[in-house]
Amino acid sequence: TILRGLELLKARFPTAPDSSSHRLFISAFMLASKVICDDMFLNKSWSIVAQGMFQLWEINQMERDMCQYLEWELNIECGPDDVK
Repeated sequence: TILRGLELLKARFPTAPDSSSHRLFISAFMLASKVICDDMFLNKSWSIVAQGMFQLWEINQMERDMCQYLEWELNIECGPDDVK
Protein backbone atom coordinates (compact mmCIF):
# COMPACT_ATOMS: atom_id res chain seq x y z
CA THR A 1 0.00 0.00 0.00
CA ILE A 2 2.76 2.45 0.92
CA LEU A 3 4.85 1.73 -2.14
CA ARG A 4 1.80 1.85 -4.42
CA GLY A 5 0.87 5.25 -2.98
CA LEU A 6 4.39 6.53 -3.57
CA GLU A 7 4.30 5.10 -7.09
CA LEU A 8 1.05 6.98 -7.82
CA LEU A 9 2.50 10.14 -6.33
CA LYS A 10 5.60 9.88 -8.51
CA ALA A 11 3.39 9.32 -11.58
CA ARG A 12 1.42 12.49 -10.82
CA PHE A 13 4.53 14.55 -10.05
CA PRO A 14 7.37 13.04 -12.14
CA THR A 15 9.68 16.03 -11.64
CA ALA A 16 9.32 16.11 -7.85
CA PRO A 17 12.72 16.36 -6.16
CA ASP A 18 13.96 13.31 -4.27
CA SER A 19 15.45 15.47 -1.52
CA SER A 20 12.32 15.04 0.58
CA SER A 21 12.32 11.23 0.59
CA HIS A 22 12.11 11.06 4.40
CA ARG A 23 9.03 13.28 4.35
CA LEU A 24 7.41 11.25 1.59
CA PHE A 25 8.08 7.93 3.27
CA ILE A 26 6.91 8.89 6.76
CA SER A 27 3.75 10.56 5.45
CA ALA A 28 2.95 7.60 3.16
CA PHE A 29 3.61 5.13 5.97
CA MET A 30 1.49 7.17 8.38
CA LEU A 31 -1.48 7.38 5.98
CA ALA A 32 -1.27 3.69 5.05
CA SER A 33 -1.27 2.79 8.73
CA LYS A 34 -4.30 4.99 9.38
CA VAL A 35 -6.21 3.49 6.46
CA ILE A 36 -5.36 -0.14 7.31
CA CYS A 37 -5.39 -0.18 11.14
CA ASP A 38 -8.32 0.59 13.41
CA ASP A 39 -5.99 1.29 16.35
CA MET A 40 -3.72 3.97 14.94
CA PHE A 41 -0.97 6.13 16.34
CA LEU A 42 -1.51 9.79 17.05
CA ASN A 43 0.53 12.18 14.95
CA LYS A 44 2.58 12.96 18.06
CA SER A 45 3.64 9.31 18.10
CA TRP A 46 4.73 9.54 14.45
CA SER A 47 7.12 12.30 15.47
CA ILE A 48 8.71 9.79 17.85
CA VAL A 49 8.70 7.05 15.18
CA ALA A 50 10.56 9.48 12.90
CA GLN A 51 13.18 9.77 15.65
CA GLY A 52 12.56 13.48 16.15
CA MET A 53 13.40 14.40 12.55
CA PHE A 54 10.13 16.32 12.35
CA GLN A 55 8.16 18.33 14.86
CA LEU A 56 4.44 17.73 15.37
CA TRP A 57 3.40 20.66 13.20
CA GLU A 58 5.56 19.27 10.37
CA ILE A 59 4.00 15.81 10.71
CA ASN A 60 0.53 17.38 10.58
CA GLN A 61 1.48 19.42 7.50
CA MET A 62 3.03 16.41 5.76
CA GLU A 63 -0.16 14.43 6.32
CA ARG A 64 -2.33 17.22 4.90
CA ASP A 65 0.01 17.66 1.93
CA MET A 66 0.08 13.95 1.14
CA CYS A 67 -3.73 13.74 1.27
CA GLN A 68 -3.95 16.68 -1.11
CA TYR A 69 -1.31 15.25 -3.47
CA LEU A 70 -3.23 11.97 -3.61
CA GLU A 71 -6.45 13.96 -4.11
CA TRP A 72 -7.82 12.30 -0.96
CA GLU A 73 -7.88 8.90 -2.74
CA LEU A 74 -6.52 6.98 0.23
CA ASN A 75 -7.95 3.56 -0.60
CA ILE A 76 -5.66 2.37 -3.36
CA GLU A 77 -6.69 -0.71 -5.29
CA CYS A 78 -3.89 -3.08 -6.24
CA GLY A 79 -4.51 -5.69 -8.88
CA PRO A 80 -2.37 -8.73 -9.67
CA ASP A 81 -0.46 -6.72 -12.30
CA ASP A 82 0.52 -4.11 -9.68
CA VAL A 83 2.38 -6.60 -7.48
CA LYS A 84 5.99 -6.95 -8.55
